[in-house]
Amino acid sequence: MPIPVSCQCGYQVDAPDHYAGQQVNCPQCSNPLIVPAAAPAAANTGLGGALEGLGIKAGSGGIPCPHCLDAEIPVGGIICIACGYNVETGSLMGGDEKKQKKAFGAATYTHRSYGNEQLDHAAQMMEKELLEINAEGGLPYWFWLFVFFNVISFGLGLAMFSLTWFSLSGETLKIATMRGNGVTQLAEAAEINPTKKDDLYLLVSEAEISATPSKPKKDANSSAGSTMTQKAKPGTFVYKLDEQNGFFRFNPLPDQTNSGPSGWVPSSGVVHVSRAQVDLIILGNAGDTPKEQRPVTDEAYYALYKGIGSYCTIEFYIGLVYYVICHISIATWAFKDNDKTQAFLASAIPGYNMIWAFMRRKYVGGLGIMAILAFTMIFGSLIVESFVPELLPTVAGASD
Repeated sequence: MPIPVSCQCGYQVDAPDHYAGQQVNCPQCSNPLIVPAAAPAAANTGLGGALEGLGIKAGSGGIPCPHCLDAEIPVGGIICIACGYNVETGSLMGGDEKKQKKAFGAATYTHRSYGNEQLDHAAQMMEKELLEINAEGGLPYWFWLFVFFNVISFGLGLAMFSLTWFSLSGETLKIATMRGNGVTQLAEAAEINPTKKDDLYLLVSEAEISATPSKPKKDANSSAGSTMTQKAKPGTFVYKLDEQNGFFRFNPLPDQTNSGPSGWVPSSGVVHVSRAQVDLIILGNAGDTPKEQRPVTDEAYYALYKGIGSYCTIEFYIGLVYYVICHISIATWAFKDNDKTQAFLASAIPGYNMIWAFMRRKYVGGLGIMAILAFTMIFGSLIVESFVPELLPTVAGASD
């Protein structure tokens, strides 16, 4: 390559490399110039240098190893650096000389001696460079899977918030609550018999009330064939009396507006009220209940808590799926390792597989981080959900 030369007069020129070490005259002032010698090439201290010390050069071509079939023996070489096969003797070199390298954060490898110190060093450097090449790849699949799962849970939680908010704002949905003597009687009865709270149900949709567990009969005297029955109003709290043929017999709690008489309605329009929701109704009816203990009746806060609760529930189950994928991945790598005891523990104990994955992080990559992300999704959703208050049930809004 050209050699830069400069004269005292300021003239500069790139001399051809064949003038290296010679004296020439400056073309401008004719003073003598000495062309410096070319710098020697930097020594290769990596894998290439180790192999070149054995007379092996990259891109030299070769023949496939007849033993492992996965590597090539360079031209003029007699030993496969992948498996140690000697093509002249037809045997593996150092077959009985094996040593295990076990260290925290290191994979379990079997280093076979090839009978040559430089060849052993080259094999170890090749292993190191392969690990570095794999580490330079793109983001692993488990990272994108984590992002994908969290986008799903967040999106569904946001959708539940929006749906609840617009439904409550548009009065197509309303929060079911009750106050008055009926709640007072329920609270007094529950103090005597707490199981009374388990008998409370809620009518969530408008339905015609019939006297029998069947659809109301049409009026034969009516030209239009209409039914002469009353309708159960959504939001009516009732006690369960009986259930037959897909119909629910109820008796409404007293002191409710437009509750209608007792009778039979389709079971599909009735939901059970949980004990926690019954306690909220009782607390909301008491005049001395602190504000922070009262049920949420503000539409915006109700929709927000509904969305957060849905997000946490979805995140929990998706986190379980994510952890199962992580557990299977770690177990697969564990059984490929040489230690059967560690492989069994990593496959059978959910928490230990994360510890094992970090101990063997150079062997399994980032699966330990994947396990941490899975536990974060599971326990994080449980922790956040513990701060979401219990909500009252909702029913269909008033029909136009």
